[in-house]
Amino acid sequence: MGEKYIGTKFKTIYLDDFRPNKTEKIIIKQLIKIGKDLGKLGFKDKNGGNFSFKTKRGIIIKTTGSYPHQLKPDDFVLLTKISGDKVFVYGKCEPSSEARLHFKIYNTREDVKCVLHSHDNLAINLKEKIKGPIYIKEYPYGSLESARAIKRAASKGDYIIMKNHGVFALGKSIKATFNLIYKYHEKFKTIKNKTSRDSKIRKK
Repeated sequence: MGEKYIGTKFKTIYLDDFRPNKTEKIIIKQLIKIGKDLGKLGFKDKNGGNFSFKTKRGIIIKTTGSYPHQLKPDDFVLLTKISGDKVFVYGKCEPSSEARLHFKIYNTREDVKCVLHSHDNLAINLKEKIKGPIYIKEYPYGSLESARAIKRAASKGDYIIMKNHGVFALGKSIKATFNLIYKYHEKFKTIKNKTSRDSKIRKK
C-alpha cells in the first residue's frame, strides 16, 4: 500500500521440509479457498495480504510473494519459533513478511486460531470511521514496530485497520475470520455508496 515492498525484514532459518499431516492438509486447503474468496472481493494485488492458522505444531502461514488468490499447497510453511530477527520454519520458502506480526497475535490471544490480513481498499481509504474496528496509524510493513502495534490492538478487538496498509481479522476458525472481513467490507461498501449518492444529490 503506502510502502514499496522490498521483501522480508528478518532472517529465515530453515529447519527441514514441511510435511503436513492430515489435519494440516485440510487447513491448507481451507486457506487456499479463503484466498480465492478474498480474490472475488477484489483483493488481488500480489502482496495483497497473508493468512495463518495456529496448530499444535506451530503456525501454518502463507509464503512471501505468493498471490493470495492463486495459492497452491506448496505456498505454505510451518512457523515454529521466532528469536529476535530470526524466524524458524519448516519448508523451503520464506514465510510472509508479516510473520512476526502473526506470531505476536497468537501469543497475545490464546483464543485466536486464524489471522487473515488483506488489502481492503474500501476499509483503508474510507475517511468515515465506524464503530467496531480498531484504528491504528501506519507502521513500516514487516517491522517489529508494526508487530507490536498490532499486538496491542489485538488485545482490544478482532478487526484492526492500519492506515495505508490493510485490515487484520482474528477468529477462532477460518470461516469466522473470513466472515468478519466480509461483514466489514459490506459495511464500508454501503457507506461509500450512500456517500456517492449524497454527493450526486448535492451537485444537482
